[in-house]
Amino acid sequence: MLASASAARSLLSRTVRRASAMGATRTMASIEPYADYGKGVFTGRVADEYLKKHGSSADILDDPSWTKTHSDTVAKAVLDWAVDRGANTYCHWFQPMAASGVRHGLTGQVQNMMMKFNRSTNDVEFDFDGDMLIKGETDGSSYPNGGL
Repeated sequence: MLASASAARSLLSRTVRRASAMGATRTMASIEPYADYGKGVFTGRVADEYLKKHGSSADILDDPSWTKTHSDTVAKAVLDWAVDRGANTYCHWFQPMAASGVRHGLTGQVQNMMMKFNRSTNDVEFDFDGDMLIKGETDGSSYPNGGL
């Protein structure tokens, strides 16, 4: 496995140059379409950059208890990161279950806005906290009994 995306690009460039020098007409598949792979994930350096703005670091994500102790901090950082990428909604994506088990290939989703209307000022404000970030299924409707 290659250590980084730049190492992969470097290997690809060398291989293409060698093939061109030998007069070959066929080269490796291009890795260029995958250059942005993983850049839309809130982890590593990306998470660290945004969490530092809120007085923390990506190290808190290594401990699963962050959902109980730092969820509001992480939610603020995720909101900033998402808004910087033009997002205004988030999605709870799930695979519902049926009476016979899992509905293979069928999925569902619930989309929610990361904003609210302030009735006293008539302004739209961002609204996304730790409870919203770690919220699980609210009503159990994807369970075989429909959550009843």
